[in-house]
Amino acid sequence: MKQAEAATPWQRVYAKFGLSQSEFARALDRHRSKVSRALNDAKGLISGRDQELILEAAKSRNIKITPADMMPGM
Repeated sequence: MKQAEAATPWQRVYAKFGLSQSEFARALDRHRSKVSRALNDAKGLISGRDQELILEAAKSRNIKITPADMMPGM
């Protein structure tokens, strides 16, 4: 998925990591089915706990995640 196609917050964050869904789920310590559902959800909103996990995983991989990446309609 290209970043230009990434419409929801989950999709934008996922695109920045550049991992497969399984790898992304492992990076977040989440089950891959949870990540798959989140990526396919029409709104794709990210919960507070998932935001924390995303930020931790991004920091450890030197991936820049901005508040706009995790907000709807940005």
